[in-house]
Amino acid sequence: MKAYRWMILALTGVWLVVGLVHPDEVGAEPSYAKWGRIAVKETIKRYHADVIDYKHVGRQVDSDGLVSETFKLILNKERRQFAVTVQIWFEHQSEQVVRLQFTEEGKSAGGMRKPKYRIV
Repeated sequence: MKAYRWMILALTGVWLVVGLVHPDEVGAEPSYAKWGRIAVKETIKRYHADVIDYKHVGRQVDSDGLVSETFKLILNKERRQFAVTVQIWFEHQSEQVVRLQFTEEGKSAGGMRKPKYRIV
């Protein structure tokens, strides 16, 4: 009788877990995923380094109506790890990239190269 109770309890638990996970949510990509891939790709091209981690910092809508996505990437190049913040501006409707900006953490603006802007 105990085995029967455990089996009923286990099946009930499985049913509850399966019922709580909506099929549309399983494997769904976050809205910033496309921009994260672009940030990683462009950072690798610019720095010729391995990306070992990245984080989505956030989304903002600028006063001129452009949307910006910001990411913080941790890079590894020649045994040196450093962080780069990548900001991508794009038009909301067309999703056309207007500009990219790379900022290395810990560097002053005076020592930075001009941000790279590109229209894709």
